[in-house]
Amino acid sequence: MCQGCGCDQYTGKGKQVVLDRAVEIVKELGLTVQNLDDYEDTELICDFIAPFGRQDDDVFKTAVWEANLHMSMARLNRQERYKAHVQAFRDVFSRLPAQADPKHIVTVYHQLEQMVHELDEADLASLDAETRDALRAVKRVHADLAVKAARLKQRYGL
Repeated sequence: MCQGCGCDQYTGKGKQVVLDRAVEIVKELGLTVQNLDDYEDTELICDFIAPFGRQDDDVFKTAVWEANLHMSMARLNRQERYKAHVQAFRDVFSRLPAQADPKHIVTVYHQLEQMVHELDEADLASLDAETRDALRAVKRVHADLAVKAARLKQRYGL
């Protein structure tokens, strides 16, 4: 479990607490099997945009140095590529039924992704069919991640 999304405050308190929070998130986000890929796209587009983070090793320093050498080269069009990513980010988030701050959306969605693996079929049995199916789908959402990433890149020309 990660600490950034806050899932650890639920996972240590038993399956019922995790299940209750998972159901709450599904309702808050309006998450369904049909729109799950839209929520997954929020994570993908953020991953495309986000830097790797500051590293102090020689590989990172060399990569940053090389990238900076190309910053002024018009053929790479880095600013235009960034604008395309920003537009994709805005479009992806605008398709969601949840109209909250993007940071909040990705945080609770990520929380759900982490917590759903704590649940098994017996835990899901008491839920309504739509919520149960949505949680099952979240468990499998990363099965074809490379295909989803390629689809998103193609859709927005990234």
